[in-house]
Amino acid sequence: MCCLLHHAAEIPVTPQHEIFDEQGRFIARADLRIDGTRRIHEYDGARHREAEVHEVDLERERALLAEHWERHGFTSKHLRRDGATIIADADRLLGRAWNPRRLVAWQGLLDNSLLGRAGRARAYRNWRRAIAETGQPQQGNGSNLGGT
Repeated sequence: MCCLLHHAAEIPVTPQHEIFDEQGRFIARADLRIDGTRRIHEYDGARHREAEVHEVDLERERALLAEHWERHGFTSKHLRRDGATIIADADRLLGRAWNPRRLVAWQGLLDNSLLGRAGRARAYRNWRRAIAETGQPQQGNGSNLGGT
């Protein structure tokens, strides 16, 4: 999802960017590097707050800071609700003017996905149509969207 926001908002990134220290030792593989900068954007799922994973993440962040890298982590909530802030921040970093068209492009993707009302409604209609045609929900097509 993180990469989709960057693509929709025309934020130039390099995915899976490898970072090394001055001696050539590997430090990290970043989800996304904003091209031409020392900032990385990464998606942090719930697993990143498990004690052992969190400890490793903190050590990694200190190593990144020591090499003058700036890490910004995002959760799905940030990507869904704070797209404008993420895009505006990247615009400032890249020295470009805010353009609402970039936010509209991201919001359109979100709205039409299962995370948006229109996308969920479309999936639910397809699910109901499959039930009507076959008399039972189809396996693997989101048949739990009705929720109970």
